[in-house]
Amino acid sequence: MFSDSIPSPSDLQNLHSFLILGGGSSGDSAAKLLRSLGKKVNLADRSPEKANRELYTNVLSDNVPHESLQGIDCLIKSPGILPNHPILEMAKNKQIPILSEISLGRIFFKGKIIGITGTDGKSTTTALTFHLLQKKFPNAKMGGNIGVPFTSFCREEIEIVVLELSSYQLEDSPNLKLTSSAILNLASDHLERHKTMENYALAKWKIQNLDDTHHNCFVNPNFFTYTPFPKPISDQLHLIGEGESYFISQNPNQIHTKTNVYDAKNFPLKGKHNLMNLCFAIALCESVGMNKDDIESQLETFQGLPHRFQSIPTESLNPKYKHIRFINDSKSTNLHSMLSGISGFQKGNPIYLILGGIPKVEPLEPFLHRWKELECPLYVFGKAIEVWKEELNHVGLPVFYFDDLPSVLEKVKIDVTRWIVERDRKSQNLPLTVIFSPAGASFDLYKNFEERGNHFVHLVQANFG
Repeated sequence: MFSDSIPSPSDLQNLHSFLILGGGSSGDSAAKLLRSLGKKVNLADRSPEKANRELYTNVLSDNVPHESLQGIDCLIKSPGILPNHPILEMAKNKQIPILSEISLGRIFFKGKIIGITGTDGKSTTTALTFHLLQKKFPNAKMGGNIGVPFTSFCREEIEIVVLELSSYQLEDSPNLKLTSSAILNLASDHLERHKTMENYALAKWKIQNLDDTHHNCFVNPNFFTYTPFPKPISDQLHLIGEGESYFISQNPNQIHTKTNVYDAKNFPLKGKHNLMNLCFAIALCESVGMNKDDIESQLETFQGLPHRFQSIPTESLNPKYKHIRFINDSKSTNLHSMLSGISGFQKGNPIYLILGGIPKVEPLEPFLHRWKELECPLYVFGKAIEVWKEELNHVGLPVFYFDDLPSVLEKVKIDVTRWIVERDRKSQNLPLTVIFSPAGASFDLYKNFEERGNHFVHLVQANFG
C-alpha cells in the first residue's frame, strides 16, 4: 500500500491534488506544507465539522470514498486511521500513491535523523537525546509522535532532528532512511490494531535501515523474542542490555558503551528504566559524532517530561504534608509503563498507588505479582474497574473503587491523614509516596493524558495545598 522508497521533491511536481485522510495535528501540518507548495488539499475526516476549513479546499466525511478520491493524485494518511479504511482500500485499487505524514516530511528534510520507538520510554528518551545533542548541535529539533509534526519543520535548515515514532507511524512509513535508530523495548500494547505481538514487532522493525552501512540501530535484545525472524547478524545492529556491549550498572550508576564509561550518579531521573533510557540516548548521540565530555556535561541538567513520573513541587503543599511525595505519571497508559515507573520501590516503602482509565489488551498477572511484593493500598477509578475488579479482589490486599479522580483524592486525603498520625506515633522516618500512574488510556474521562495529569495536579494542590 505504501511506497518502499521515499519520493523526491521533483516527484511531487506532477502531483497537484492531495487528500488528507484524518485531520488532527499531523494532518493539518501536512496540509500547511502542501499548500505552501501550491497544492490543492482536501480533507476526509470522521468529524468534518471540527476541521480547520481555512487549510482545505474541500472538507468531506470519511465515509464517502468515491467522492473523497475524485481527482486526487496522492493521499496522505494520518497515523490514527486504520489500515483497512475503505478510502485506503479504494486508493490502493486505483493505484493512487499513499504516504504517511512522516514520509511526506522525509521527502524534504536534508539533515540527519535519529528515530526512536518502543512500547515505553519513547518520549523520555527522545527528549533526553535532544537535550544531549544540543551541546554539539544547538539548532537540533525534536518532533514526531512527541507532539510537533515532522512536516511543520522538515524544510528548515537543521543539521539533525530526533523523531519519536509510534508503531502506527512506522507501519505507514516503510523506509525512512534514518541516520540512527532505537527500539527501546516491546510489551503488549496496541493489539486492538496490530492483533498479534509479531505484527506489532514488525511495525517497530521498520525503523531500522540495516542495508545502509552507515546506519546504526540500537535494540533491546528482548525485542527479538517477538519477531518472526531471529536476530540479524549485522555490524549496524547493536544490542543494549545485560551482557551486551552497551549496558548499565548501578551503585554507582554508570552507562557503558563500546568505547566509554559514563558517570550517571547525578542523573536526575531515578530508576533502572531511566538508566536504560539514558543508555540508548548516549549510544545514539555517540553514533552521530558526539564525544564523552560533551555528553556527560549535559546529564545533570535534564529535567524530564511533564506527566512522566514527575514530582509535584513540595512548596505548593501544606507543610504538614512535607513527608508526602506526590507523583504525576499520567503518561503511563499501559501496565508495562506503570511497572517500569514503580520498579525502584521495595516492600516496606510506604506507597499509595492510583490506577484508572481504559486498560489496554495486556495480561494483568505481572502487575498482580508486583502488587503482592509491595503490599500497598490500591485506588482504582473509571473504566478500569470493569476490566480489573474481579482479579484485583482475589489478591486480598486493600483496594478501593471510585467513579472519578476527585473521589479518589478525597479518600487518599483521609488515608494520608491517618498515615501521618500513625507515622508520628511510631516515630518512623520513611516518606509516603502517592503515585498516580493510571496504566490505562485517558479517553474514558479525559481528552488526553495531559488533561488527566493536570487535573491530578490540581486536585493534589486543592486537597493538600
